[in-house]
Amino acid sequence: MKTIHSLATIFLLLSSNTNGNKNDDYTISPNNKSFLAALGCFWCAEQAFEQYAPGVIEAVSGYAGPNGNSNPTYRNHPGHYEVVLVEYDPTLTSFELLVEYAFRNLDPFDARGQFCDEGSSYLPAIFYANEEERSVVEGVRGEILATRPSWDASSVAVTIMERPTFWKAEEYHQNYYIKNPGDYGYYKKACGRTARLKEVWGEEEYYCYHDLELSCLVNGTVFNEEGVEVDAVVNLKNAPEEVAGLMPQWAIWVVSLVAISLVGWVCCCYCLPNVKS
Repeated sequence: MKTIHSLATIFLLLSSNTNGNKNDDYTISPNNKSFLAALGCFWCAEQAFEQYAPGVIEAVSGYAGPNGNSNPTYRNHPGHYEVVLVEYDPTLTSFELLVEYAFRNLDPFDARGQFCDEGSSYLPAIFYANEEERSVVEGVRGEILATRPSWDASSVAVTIMERPTFWKAEEYHQNYYIKNPGDYGYYKKACGRTARLKEVWGEEEYYCYHDLELSCLVNGTVFNEEGVEVDAVVNLKNAPEEVAGLMPQWAIWVVSLVAISLVGWVCCCYCLPNVKS
């Protein structure tokens, strides 16, 4: 499939075992587990899990695909999805809960990509490491469809597949929403991600899965991997709330240069003649 240039690409050009696969290009803590999902732009997926999903230690941007090349890069990753590897503490959350968060952060009906990003790299997918995880993913999908009888199951474009090797993306992609809040906020809003998620899932459900106050959780608790009820803990990085930038950083630079040039031109045209006279 031919990849259409996305807003994320333009910004980059202008600003340039259940613990995981043993071949993954990222090592998690021995006491933690990991989960892999493709939700379109990995910047947005990182934020969704790190800020709002209980028990998440780290979300790492990267590439994964059963037919992908080795050592992929942003400019060369044929056969790969843009994915996030979610490292989580199984005493604070569960694989099933993270799958529920993954679904609420994707457009299940978009078979061309996700939101404003089109192409095979941006297609939605949820990965499993074993048959137990596969059963959980399919169970969550089935429950979602059962509670939404108006949805046509055949139109759901989310692929469920065995987990391939994860390759970590370049460092400038990691924590992009924290390091470049203005650019990120502008991109996410311009891409229509939040608006589409609200349209698909409904505003109330959207906020339940994007709420730092955890107001939708009964007693503010969740069940962990062992089925024990524990206090929900989110945003362990203490990242600031999202800011919707008016324009990306490169546009601010352009506007500033134009303004400076205009001031210089005005001075040359009007100030110098007055000085000579």
